[in-house]
Amino acid sequence: MKNKALSLLFFFLSVALFALSQPSFLFEDGLSFCAWFAYIPLFLLLNRIPMRHSFFWGGAYGALSYFCLCWWLSSFGAVALLFVCLLFAFYDSLLFFLLVWAKKVFPPRFIEFFWIFRACLVLSVEFLRTHGIFAFSYGIIGYSQWKNPVFLKFSSLFGIMGVSLVILLFNSIVAKVFFEKNLLRNLRSLSFSFSLLAGSFLFFVFSSFFPEKKSYPIQIALIQNASSAPSRTISDFENDVSLLESLTDAALDKFPYTNLVVWPETAIVPDILYHYSHNSDLQRHELSFNVINYIKNKKTSFIIGNNHRDKDGTHNSALYFSRDSESVGVYNKIHLVPFTEFWPNFLDFKFLDGIKNSLECEFFTPGKEFESFALKSGKGDALLHFSSPICFEDSFPSLIRKMKKNDCDFFVSICDDAWSGSVAARKMHLSMAVFRCAENASPMLRSTVDGITCIIGGDGKILSEIESENDSYLCATVEVPKLSFTPYTVIGDWPFVVLCLAILILLLILSARFCRIKKYGRR
Repeated sequence: MKNKALSLLFFFLSVALFALSQPSFLFEDGLSFCAWFAYIPLFLLLNRIPMRHSFFWGGAYGALSYFCLCWWLSSFGAVALLFVCLLFAFYDSLLFFLLVWAKKVFPPRFIEFFWIFRACLVLSVEFLRTHGIFAFSYGIIGYSQWKNPVFLKFSSLFGIMGVSLVILLFNSIVAKVFFEKNLLRNLRSLSFSFSLLAGSFLFFVFSSFFPEKKSYPIQIALIQNASSAPSRTISDFENDVSLLESLTDAALDKFPYTNLVVWPETAIVPDILYHYSHNSDLQRHELSFNVINYIKNKKTSFIIGNNHRDKDGTHNSALYFSRDSESVGVYNKIHLVPFTEFWPNFLDFKFLDGIKNSLECEFFTPGKEFESFALKSGKGDALLHFSSPICFEDSFPSLIRKMKKNDCDFFVSICDDAWSGSVAARKMHLSMAVFRCAENASPMLRSTVDGITCIIGGDGKILSEIESENDSYLCATVEVPKLSFTPYTVIGDWPFVVLCLAILILLLILSARFCRIKKYGRR
């Protein structure tokens, strides 16, 4: 009974530390130091449970930890929260089994290094679950350090996964020391972990002596409206446009030499380019005509969120109206949110139609190509280029890296966080955007619907922001370095692709060893 109580203590302690390390309803910014201890009780638990129970413990851990982390998904719908909990119950049940099983079949002469294998296996699962159709980046342990300048800088070398690896290695070696109760025996392993931490700090210190690239100023106005109309009536759309225009007028009165005005994701729902040239719906035609004329009459460039229709279908898009060009640039969102912006084809069955219809979502067609837009700097002596990730897209390092490599000097992120009704959800989303900037040494301008509208520097530091839950605007001059690249921008996630392959090969070797032991016994 005592052993079971201790196992339960380790279980709930790990869940609590994991949830508290990220932004939550208790601590808006999260308690980043909790991440350095969150996996210690988990690894101690895995040393105690039998292999036949590992699936149960893992499933319970995945479901409960993500329920505590993403409870705000219930604002969208109970189905969304249930799906995420079940998805991570599956991931962690498999992870727990592999960790317990691998420990039993690991070669005794190499068991001293199992703590490294353990951390790398957990990281491999973290890495793989951020890819594919159900990719979900919330909860990656590295994001807990989103206000730590040392690890923000470190991410420019190896990305967010590099930060996660350092945290997991530290947790794993400390758990090894606790389990073996022999500090002297583990001094070499401990020194390796602490040298990683020291190296991260030294890189941060020495990088501050590197000369900064020449930067160019741009004057921007970010518009934030507190909520988006849930209905689809023309009067709601007209009210949205009226609010956006009044906020823009106030911003331009304050900052008349603005180079770029940004309206958030789906700031205008009706496809203004289509309805501008088609008058089959007179009210939408008039609305589109007024919006485009309003933009043309301003002596600045605009980028706005809009539902956009073309020959492929309807897209969630960013439209760019340049003051130096008559043509309109269009970026169609590539990575759509499953069950919110698209329904996976392999789940297109009759018996699931009830769930599909209950979501009451407008499904979009994904875009195919990345787009880079041009903007003259404030002094007019440089042509800068930017890309515009839409909402969920800034949670994916590889996607933002591709934008960066596509001739991009800075990012303009437009998003809608109003649906969550949660400060924790907004902060988690922001924590990922912060790392995208630090990974690529590029600033980001964020315009949101009831999110956190802000300016993020190329070092990941939030330079300026406005409070959410209000209609407002943010005007500022932003310095943009031209063609700044980091090691991560050049190399990307290839080290972790190789790591995943290495872990897979080791698991196959261990499987062969397991079969041999079962047949011939341990020798």
